[in-house]
Amino acid sequence: MKLTTNSILILFGILAFAIMACFPVTLMAMPLLQPGQPNSEDAAATIQAVVTQTLVAMTQNAPTAIPATATPAPATSTPVPPTNTVIPTAVSYCDWALFIKDVTIPDGTQLYAGEAFTKTWRLQNRGTCTWTPDYMLVYTGGDQMGSTTVVRLPGNVAPGQSVDVSVTLTAPAASGYHTSYWMLRNPSGAVFGSGAKANAPFFVEIKTRADLPHGTVTGNLCYPSEFNPPMTLYFEKVGSSETIQFSIPENQNIYNVLLPAGTYYAYAWAPVYNLEGAYVDSSGLMKAFVVEGGEITPFINLCDWSPNPHGRVSLP
Repeated sequence: MKLTTNSILILFGILAFAIMACFPVTLMAMPLLQPGQPNSEDAAATIQAVVTQTLVAMTQNAPTAIPATATPAPATSTPVPPTNTVIPTAVSYCDWALFIKDVTIPDGTQLYAGEAFTKTWRLQNRGTCTWTPDYMLVYTGGDQMGSTTVVRLPGNVAPGQSVDVSVTLTAPAASGYHTSYWMLRNPSGAVFGSGAKANAPFFVEIKTRADLPHGTVTGNLCYPSEFNPPMTLYFEKVGSSETIQFSIPENQNIYNVLLPAGTYYAYAWAPVYNLEGAYVDSSGLMKAFVVEGGEITPFINLCDWSPNPHGRVSLP
């Protein structure tokens, strides 16, 4: 094969490019960038300075590590807005009662079965409307003590004023405690009472005794004659001036009377002969005896007759 001049030039160019490719670019550029070639000690110092500066920069810019035992920052609490205090408004009712006191028959009063009594409450008009005589006291529950269930108010009662309202009742026959509830009623028929909502009734509470209010007393009239004249029989209640008397017809030598429970002296007076007979002890003084409800008290004999009044045994 015959080589030409052009072929030889091309071959040398390819070899020159191959040789240049084997050298780093920096070796070729260094003569162009620097006027003089530094020695090896200056190059090493330069490289060390660059490394040092790089480490310092990395240290300064590196994030600071948080130790594992570090206490975390406290969480910020969200403030709670204050609650608005609600002030309750005053309650007002047109018809409203306030119980003041029991004027009669306090709670727990003991009464006999069938005994009539009058209960009186003192009430205040706590509402805004005037009570008139068209307002009623009405029975609303509990023990119905008698036939009366409605009573008219005695007059006008303006707001703030007080009134005594009364009703006549009868104690039940059964023994024990009994309670009767009452309220007021306006002309429209609505009932109302006391309490925070004007719906609480007022009441009467009594205790009925098992025994009856009266007992029986019997005895002989030992008048010293063939026959007994007309006379008056007296039972004087001990400790008081109360005296109960009965008329005894002629020729009646025994008696049987009904007395309220209590303690008595007994004597009789024969006006025609001006003689007094009495129930006495061995000294001739009138002695007391007890009458119990529902019981018979026998042998109250009036056998000591005298023209002079009898004295009485003193009781402790």
